[in-house]
Amino acid sequence: MLRGCWRWLGRRLRLSQLGRALFTAVLLAWGVEVVIGWAEGDREGGAPLVVLALALAGVVALDAVGRGVVTVARQFRL
Repeated sequence: MLRGCWRWLGRRLRLSQLGRALFTAVLLAWGVEVVIGWAEGDREGGAPLVVLALALAGVVALDAVGRGVVTVARQFRL
């Protein structure tokens, strides 16, 4: 199942391996934060989901920019 998710991130979101690792790290950190919040009795509503969505969108955008920079650098090196 984990391999399928890893491949899906690469194919569907077109993430590099570093992007997939960052995406996974953000998901895990968000999950830990939510569990700790629940354990402490916090009732935050939808705010953690908004933060998660923004963080994941940032990871995808930064990965796309990084891939573009690498492509341009390779073209100039030729």
